[in-house]
Order: sequence, then structure tokens, then C-alpha cells
Amino acid sequence: METNTSKNRFITGFTGLRALAVICVILYHLNQNIFSGGYLGVPVFLTLSGYLVTDHLINEYQSTGHFRYGHFWYKRLKRLYPTLIVMLFATATYITLFQRNLLANLWQSVVTNLAYVYNWYEIANGQSYFQNFAGSESPFTHLWTLAIEGQFYLIWPLIIVILLYLFNKNKHGRLNKKSVFFVAIGLSILSAILMAVLFKPGTDPSRVYYGTDTRMFSILLGAGLAVERLKTLIRDKRFSSTLLDWSV
Repeated sequence: METNTSKNRFITGFTGLRALAVICVILYHLNQNIFSGGYLGVPVFLTLSGYLVTDHLINEYQSTGHFRYGHFWYKRLKRLYPTLIVMLFATATYITLFQRNLLANLWQSVVTNLAYVYNWYEIANGQSYFQNFAGSESPFTHLWTLAIEGQFYLIWPLIIVILLYLFNKNKHGRLNKKSVFFVAIGLSILSAILMAVLFKPGTDPSRVYYGTDTRMFSILLGAGLAVERLKTLIRDKRFSSTLLDWSV
């Protein structure tokens, strides 16, 4: 029998915030001189993703006492993979037929995107995100954010389950989420520090821009905020069992 834990609470306003973040990024790419701050839409979008995923994970564990990792990944792949596969192969076909100057490393781009490691592929090959504005950018460049989210989906649920298992209940019999909060915020701070250390003024910052390690601060900040939000809802007795479809 299907339980209501298969769905998550709808959080009013998140869809609008994510849409605004995407619009800001689009405006930045249309004219980076006028909309120079538009790139901030990326960390905003990643923070919201971290919030939503963590909110779902803790809700399921709190309701059932366990977390179905395989089912979680099945839902992610079912939601993301069909569109991703169609886009990758349609783009690859177009490049092969009409834009053969982009054929170099085409299959590597497709495979690494399917494996959610495209950002590290770009780093390993010395690909500059910012030089792409010169007009020769790859149509796959902007998928680096999807790679980071895919890596987050793979690792973060396992960390949460381990933490909740090790620090399962507090003295009042409630689920102890402090460990998740402190680990998320601690790793977020370390990621931000690493970004600051690796950034070298006057040089191409693509390594810092693409890196999972230097970008994870925004997703983990969202994860920490999700834990605090749940604690507030429970304390104020406003935690509702009303569940609606969710998307990440």
C-alpha cells in the first residue's frame, strides 16, 4: 500500500523563486554588462534544491523510520533522464549535421552528462566557462549545474541516513536532526572557504566556478535551512500531514 510519505509538502513561493533565479541567469547571458549580478541566480537555485531535497529526506525518515534510497534515485532518474536524454541526443544530432566545428569530444560530453560528472570533465579539460561568451560556446556548457545536483543526490541522502541512524532519538523520543544541521552548515562553510582560497584574482575562475567542492556551499546552506524550518514547524505545531506532489 502506498503511503503518503511518497509525496512531499508543497512550499508556497518556491516555484516562483526558482523561476526568478533562472530568469536572472538568462538575463546575465543575454547581456552580462547590464545584468552583471544575474549569475547569483545559480547559487539561489542550488540553495532551493538543497532545501527541497533535505526537507523530503527528513520527512520520509521521520514518518517511516527509514529512507528508501533506491526509490529516491528512481524518482530522480524518472523525472530528469527522459528530458536529458532527448536533449543530449537531439543536440548531438544537430551538431553532427549542421555544426561540425563542435564535433570534438562530442561523445565525451554526452557520456559525462549522463553520468552527472560533466563539471569535472570541463575542469579536467581546462574548459573556460567565461571565454565561451566569445561566441564559440558548447551547447552543453550550462549542464554543469545539473551534474552538481546529481552528485548531491547521490551522496547527501547517504550522509543524512547515517547521521540520523547514529544520532537517532533525543531524550524526548523525537528525531534528532541537530547532527544533520551542523554537518550541512559546517561543510557549507568549508566549501565557501575553499572557493575563496582557490580563487586567484586576474586568472580564469572556471575551476572555482565549475567545482562541486567550491559550489556545494549553496546546496548545503539550503539543506541546513530545511532542518531549521522543520524544527520551527514542529515547535509551533504547524507541521501538517497534508502532502502534495513536489519537484526538484
